[in-house]
Amino acid sequence: MISQKYKMKILLFVLSVACILTIVRNYPKNSEKHIFLHNPERRDINDIKVACFILATPNAKAKMKGVNETWVQDCDKYFFVMTSKNGSHDVLNVSIPEGRTYLTDKVVHAFQYLHDHYLNDYDWFVKADDDTYMIVENLKFLVSHYKGQGPAYIGSHLKMYAPNGYMAGGCGYALNREALKKLIKGYQKPGLCRLTGGAEDLETGRCLAKMGVPIFSSVDKYDKETFQAGDLDEYRKGNLPGWIQQYVRNRKQVGQISQYTISYHKLSPDFMRRLHFVIHNMKVFQPERDIKNYFSMNQVPPIKDIRKERPFLSYFFETKESYVDIEAWRQKNNTVLTHDSPKRT
Repeated sequence: MISQKYKMKILLFVLSVACILTIVRNYPKNSEKHIFLHNPERRDINDIKVACFILATPNAKAKMKGVNETWVQDCDKYFFVMTSKNGSHDVLNVSIPEGRTYLTDKVVHAFQYLHDHYLNDYDWFVKADDDTYMIVENLKFLVSHYKGQGPAYIGSHLKMYAPNGYMAGGCGYALNREALKKLIKGYQKPGLCRLTGGAEDLETGRCLAKMGVPIFSSVDKYDKETFQAGDLDEYRKGNLPGWIQQYVRNRKQVGQISQYTISYHKLSPDFMRRLHFVIHNMKVFQPERDIKNYFSMNQVPPIKDIRKERPFLSYFFETKESYVDIEAWRQKNNTVLTHDSPKRT
């Protein structure tokens, strides 16, 4: 005979399981609210592996040298993408012509290379320029707050040319492993993603959006940016370019940099060396601070009513109306140019 006490335990167990299943089934999947994907405890930074690639040119070896002597050494894997026959182990040689109109081609090639050779060896994949300065330790600190299993895309978030915008390329941006898988699948769908010409950061962002990759916030708990699309002096003087002031998605602290800033753009090689020396050799004393949940890494929802958003720029042959139904927009093969196109812009 089963005792009354034992029957009660079984009943409580069954009820507990039923409650958990109900919560799981009803958990919001596509809410317009920010989706929190962090746990109280962060992931161990030492377990996070980051691969970086840097766009470089044979005519700017001083820039390449500056990057090579400073921040890029903190990446777990890195290489420069160049149109050359350089025999160095840290150069991915490509036969793509030089010039800004071919940057998209190089980025496509580099991401494909990472996917084919290193997909399972690294957690996050970073694209940067040869005038980008990045604090990789702070990048790892940010992504240590991410506990999701799905794709994620982070950087300096601009609100234009796609339903939820894209990340500025000059200060670098990052994709996790699942996002890289999605990106490569997008490359393989004719007409869905632009593979040549145009602006590489914009085309990468649009391709990720077409493949349903969500953007996650990289601002800290004080709403300050970590990826700085301008150079350091522009932030120091409070003289940001108009396009940053107008089109940055986070409107709460425009021009305010996080104490855990990740990157700057347009830095000279000498400035990089000085900045790197200061960052890695000096510290300002301050009382012990609680840095738990310093970043929430919320999923950033699309603009609530994009038709009323001012200012906002639409992509070629698109309008704000075309971004209202995001699922319909994703299905359209409306790329301006593909590899087979006779012209470039």
